[in-house]
Amino acid sequence: MKNIIIISDTHGRLPKDINFLENLENADYIIHLGDGLKDINTLKEAFNEKLIYVYGNCDFMSCNHEQLISIEDAKLFITHGQDYRVKSNTLDLQMRGLELGADCCLYGHTHNPDISDFENIKLINPGSLGYTRTYCYMSIIGKKILAKIVQLY
Repeated sequence: MKNIIIISDTHGRLPKDINFLENLENADYIIHLGDGLKDINTLKEAFNEKLIYVYGNCDFMSCNHEQLISIEDAKLFITHGQDYRVKSNTLDLQMRGLELGADCCLYGHTHNPDISDFENIKLINPGSLGYTRTYCYMSIIGKKILAKIVQLY
């Protein structure tokens, strides 16, 4: 079993809440879905060995906008989402996930937290840690993916 913290859209507002920092410390992996270049660099310094990230449209980087990774037996497609027009709908993202054989698509960009299912793919948007103050706590056991949105107060 692996425990993962998924964050996105921090926009320079990485929380200093002690409970959140303890969750980061205790996670097996931390996934940042972009729009927080300064925060990604901060997390690299503290958690380099367990940080996985992609850049978003506000990070002004021309590379690393998406990755396909495996954790346990699950394939995760991670992207910020702007290239798949997720602010309109998630159809392009869903199709890409099917094409890649992903078990889960992780995306940000909209700032709206959401967990839904399409075909056999779980779609997860942790929301914006910088604005809506939400993130996702995920556990993967083999190929089974359990996820919940967490609200910071």
